[in-house]
Amino acid sequence: MNASSILLAAALFLPTLRATAQTLVAVPDEQELTGVYAAPTAPAQPAAARLLYFGVVNSPDAQHEQYAQLRRVFETYQPTLVVVEKPDLGTAGTAAATIEQKGAAGYARLLAQQQQVPTERLDDPTAEYNYLRTKVDAEQLKLYYLLRASHGFKQRTGASKALTVKAMKQLIEQSAYFVPGTEHVIRNVAELSAAFHKYCPDGGQWWEAHSAYFCPQAAVGLYPAGSFAHTLGSAIEDYRAQYVYGKLAARAEAGERILVVMSCDQLPAAPAAAGEVAVK
Repeated sequence: MNASSILLAAALFLPTLRATAQTLVAVPDEQELTGVYAAPTAPAQPAAARLLYFGVVNSPDAQHEQYAQLRRVFETYQPTLVVVEKPDLGTAGTAAATIEQKGAAGYARLLAQQQQVPTERLDDPTAEYNYLRTKVDAEQLKLYYLLRASHGFKQRTGASKALTVKAMKQLIEQSAYFVPGTEHVIRNVAELSAAFHKYCPDGGQWWEAHSAYFCPQAAVGLYPAGSFAHTLGSAIEDYRAQYVYGKLAARAEAGERILVVMSCDQLPAAPAAAGEVAVK
């Protein structure tokens, strides 16, 4: 995926923003979660923690409890680096406006700016996609990205089935740029539907897909080996363990105090190092 393809995908299906952390735990509105995560309490932060994951959910409401929790984490944890999932879309003039327009990722960047803490992006979509292409067959890989895009579009816009199908047609037409190397599979909405029923036989309809199919790493332990969710989830977990979470753990061991703000349904399954704290 190149820059132009990512922009195209963003124009059609801006991803949802969700949040949680992984060794201090503060869960916003349990009903917004997928059911994979229970509602834990927030234990005292271990003094030795150097790598903290904070999970968020999608909410433009500045009064949502997660934003006060995130602000307190900044004050008490005092990170030297903030790593944020999703691209940097900037901030707005006020905290409330930033939350409304940029979501939790934007608010995390605003707090980092206020404390003069550098920020980095957590995810590298191109690198992850290239890795998954070596582990997952083209049809399942394309299905995963299309389901994720469909969910993001519906969450952001509240679109009806008809509008979701229309947008999906446009995305599939441009899939050579969005998911290169998969042009020979799922060439239209009918083939998308057929692929979904093939790999997710108990999943209902693709536009109503359960989160296990577009966030499979959160539910990998709930599905048998060889299933769609397990195949994709395991591959994503392997990539992130090697190239994302492992590198952050190494930097923390070297002395950085790292706060990671990311979707609760994307959190690593287990801390990558003994000093981590997780906040859901």
